[in-house]
Amino acid sequence: MKTESHMLIKDAREVLLKTALAEAEQNPLAAAFLGWLVRNDRMLALMEDAAARAATAKGAERSSRNVAVLGFACGVDSLKAQFTGEFMRQLDWSMGRPNFATGDEPCGVVADPLNFAGVVVGAENVLSDETRKGFGQWATAVWNDADALIEDGSWRRGLLNSLGLRIGCAKDNRRQDGEPIWFAAALQRPGWVTPAETSVGAVLKSALTEAAVVSDGFEAGLRLASLDWAVARAMDFDVNALTVADVAGVLQRVPAVFQRWTWEDKPRTARQGAEPRRWHIENEYHFQSLLYAVLKPLIPALEEEQYLPATGTYQPRADLCILALELVVEVKFWYQGKSVKDLTEEIAADLTLYLRPDSPYRKVIVAIWDDGARTEEQSELKRGLKGLNGLVDVVIVNRPSCMSLTNGNIPPKEGNRTGSARRKKAK
Repeated sequence: MKTESHMLIKDAREVLLKTALAEAEQNPLAAAFLGWLVRNDRMLALMEDAAARAATAKGAERSSRNVAVLGFACGVDSLKAQFTGEFMRQLDWSMGRPNFATGDEPCGVVADPLNFAGVVVGAENVLSDETRKGFGQWATAVWNDADALIEDGSWRRGLLNSLGLRIGCAKDNRRQDGEPIWFAAALQRPGWVTPAETSVGAVLKSALTEAAVVSDGFEAGLRLASLDWAVARAMDFDVNALTVADVAGVLQRVPAVFQRWTWEDKPRTARQGAEPRRWHIENEYHFQSLLYAVLKPLIPALEEEQYLPATGTYQPRADLCILALELVVEVKFWYQGKSVKDLTEEIAADLTLYLRPDSPYRKVIVAIWDDGARTEEQSELKRGLKGLNGLVDVVIVNRPSCMSLTNGNIPPKEGNRTGSARRKKAK
C-alpha cells in the first residue's frame, strides 16, 4: 500500500472515529451498536454505561431501543453475563407488543433496523434452543413488516437485508442496488455476515468517498469498520477477512505444490536403509487430505466430514466446510474410465443435499482430481456444471505426469466411499 494512501486512510479514520464517538456520547443506541461493531476501549465503556441505564428501565420507560442496547451488550463476551437477565426480561416484553399501534404506527423494532439488529444479536448469544423457535417466528414477522417499510438504497436497508439472512427469511446475500459497497465489509469485522466478495480497492474507494463530510455517527462507525477490514486484507493477511473468492484462489494454485512433490526413483540420502519414497494420490481420501493440508493453516475454522440434515434414510456428509463463509468444498476423484456425464450428475446430486433450505451452507466449490489429465474433456465438464445453483467455482487438478498409475487408481465398485455426498444411513 502506498504511503500517501496510508496517510489518507489514517486521516479518514481519525475523522470517522471522531464523528462516531460524538454520536455514541449522545445516543445510547449508537454507543451500543458502535461498541459491538468497533470495540475500542472508549466505545466499549460508552456501551457498558448505556446498557446499565437501559437495564434500569421499568414500566413506561421501557422501549425497543433499550432492548436493542441490552442485546448489543450481550454480544460482547465481557458484558454478556452482566446484562443477560435484563435483556431476557425486556425481550419478553418486546415480543408481547404488537408490531403496529392502533394508529398504524410501527413499533421500534419494525421502524428501525438498528433496534432489530440489537435484539437479534442478543438473542443469538443468550437464547436457549427451546426459546429460539418462538423468537424465530416473532423475528420473521418483524422482518416481513419492516421489509415493506425500509426503502432501498441505504445502509439501513442493507442492514435489514443482512438481518433477513441472519434469521433465515432470505437466502440471497447479493448486494442490493444502491447499497454501499463498504457495508458488507463493515459487518464482517465482528464476524456477523458472510465476507464481502469485493476487492480491497473497491471497498477503500467507497468508504473514503466523502468520508470527511459524513455526519451520521452510525454511518461513520460502519465506514470505519470497513476501512479496518480492507486494511487488514491489504497489509496483514487477516485470515478472518478471507472470502470465498480467496479460498477458490488458493485451490486454483494447488498444482504448484507438485514442483516439490516427493516422487523418488532412488533414495535422496545415503543413510543406511533409506528407500525411495513416492507420495501416491490414488483416491478421494488422498486428495482430500492434500487439500486439508493446504487450507487448514490458512483457515483455522476449516472443518471436514461435517454431517448435514438427513434426507430420507441417508445422512449426507460434506467434505470440507467453512461455516463462516457458508461454504462447502466438495472433493471429487475423477477416475479413468468415468464419463463427464456421470461426474456431472454426481456433483449436481450432491449440491441438492448440501444447499437444502435447512442447511447452513449456501455456496459450493468443487475440487476435482483428474486422474486421467483429460484436458480436452475438462471444458465440457465445466460447461455442464456451469449454472448449477450455489456452485461458485470448479477447480480441476491434473495428475502430474511424474505420478504413475497404480492399482489404487482403478475406479471403486459401486457403494464405496467415493459415491455422492458420502451418504450414510440416518440413525
